[in-house]
Amino acid sequence: MRIEEPMIYLGKDDLKELLNMGEAIQLVEKGFLQLYQKKVEMPARSVLSSPFYDGSLLYMPVLIKDDPPLFVTKIITVYPRNQELFGQAALNGFLGLFDAKNGLPLAIMEASYLTAIRTGAAGGVALKYLARNDSRVATLFGVGPQGRMQLEAACTVLNLEKCFVISNQDPREENFAQEMAERLGLNIVITEDKKTAIENSDLILSATTSRVPLFDGSWLQPGTHITAIGSFKPEVRELDSETIKRSKVFVDNLPAAREEAGDLIIPIQEGIITWEKVAAEIGEVIAGDKKGRENPEEITVFKSVGLAVQDAVVAKGVYLKARKLNSGLKLL
Repeated sequence: MRIEEPMIYLGKDDLKELLNMGEAIQLVEKGFLQLYQKKVEMPARSVLSSPFYDGSLLYMPVLIKDDPPLFVTKIITVYPRNQELFGQAALNGFLGLFDAKNGLPLAIMEASYLTAIRTGAAGGVALKYLARNDSRVATLFGVGPQGRMQLEAACTVLNLEKCFVISNQDPREENFAQEMAERLGLNIVITEDKKTAIENSDLILSATTSRVPLFDGSWLQPGTHITAIGSFKPEVRELDSETIKRSKVFVDNLPAAREEAGDLIIPIQEGIITWEKVAAEIGEVIAGDKKGRENPEEITVFKSVGLAVQDAVVAKGVYLKARKLNSGLKLL
């Protein structure tokens, strides 16, 4: 396929029109498989820490080799305290697409919404392979854009009926509960009682900026699945060592997890587990080369630090759809 079109810009509203969660899940599933099959090249992302408010700048490039071949790179800042300090989103940035045959720029996209939906989609892919099909009740930590997308993805893949939202005295909680209940048809209960919520849930979804474990792993019931997407630094974790010890663990990418997944790095440093605890990358499970959930009693964990390939495959899908529909603002 040859691309000879002017560069376009796709903002957040464009992306919302062009991409739904079901489509995003399909694209991310394909991306995980392509990464495992070495059909994309994805160097380790660069992270530059800011001296202000625990902020970071992330640079995330990918080469997609199939037709049309594309260079895709995301540049995004992560400032966990932005909402608290400035009333601003924690993630801000943009993504660029280039024709890999001639280097010409093809598109620029707003990256915060793209990041949220692709992260939610990754959680959806994990649920498809790791959660029990009869899962009906979830517990959610985090009511920001990432939490919203994790819950939407869960409802896209499973027939959820109820969700406990763990209160952190976040002023967004009431609006979140009302909006998501109406949009997803869920019974949403805001609660501070983490123990009761977790003991009565089939899924635990954590999408927070917490630096310490969110709950006690001894509360988990047999058959529970946990998706943890909030932490991406080696000294930070959302899950305690007991949760990891009791679980069959899956990751998005093992080399990335070794560098960034504090949820795993910390219990390894404590001598509680080794890297052999990781059963598989999710791409291996999708390919059928490794098993996901094998019985209804297993506790499973999907630990994701977020991969550039997720952004790349979603951005490519959106770009091709935008071209077909003549969407976006023409820049060149």
